Amino acid sequence: MYAPAPQRVGTDPWVERAACRDTDPEIFFPSAGRSGDHDPEAPARQVCARCPVARDCLREALRHEESTGIWGGLNVRERRELLRVAASLGATDPELDALLADDRRRLRPQQRERPAYVWFLRHHGWGPRRIAGALGMTCHQVEQAWQLAEFASLCAHGRTPRAERPPRPRGRRARVGGADPGPAS
Repeated sequence: MYAPAPQRVGTDPWVERAACRDTDPEIFFPSAGRSGDHDPEAPARQVCARCPVARDCLREALRHEESTGIWGGLNVRERRELLRVAASLGATDPELDALLADDRRRLRPQQRERPAYVWFLRHHGWGPRRIAGALGMTCHQVEQAWQLAEFASLCAHGRTPRAERPPRPRGRRARVGGADPGPAS
């Protein structure tokens, strides 16, 4: 993470428990691109993986719309995707309403739609096997989509269960650290 500015320590008590508190901030802002087999984000992700307050860190980045750095184990692209998923969770689709009315229907959502569709059906009492059949997915894909949707909901709505970890990120994480620009408005 980063060494916080003094004014943030008072407002963000979780920072005192961060695994990155005494870590060089530069590892959270790796250079763009990969060089050979080396993933420049790997050192930062390793710190975040053992951090007891990674979820708080991620929520902070989402709240302040951090546009660089690795926060809570996710880079800027992954954080944008998480926000996109969270925004899609409350939306309903006429196809989903029709599926609820006639569960013999089958849908083939695009991969980006899967978390919202699974979220919707789970909240209407459908189990993973039934969802998998209706959406043409495997039970494993349903579980992955559910975990992503649940994580996005928790982050976007501010609940922070301490025992949970984010789903395995797919992309790179961006830079965290440097001077504190203050809260984004």
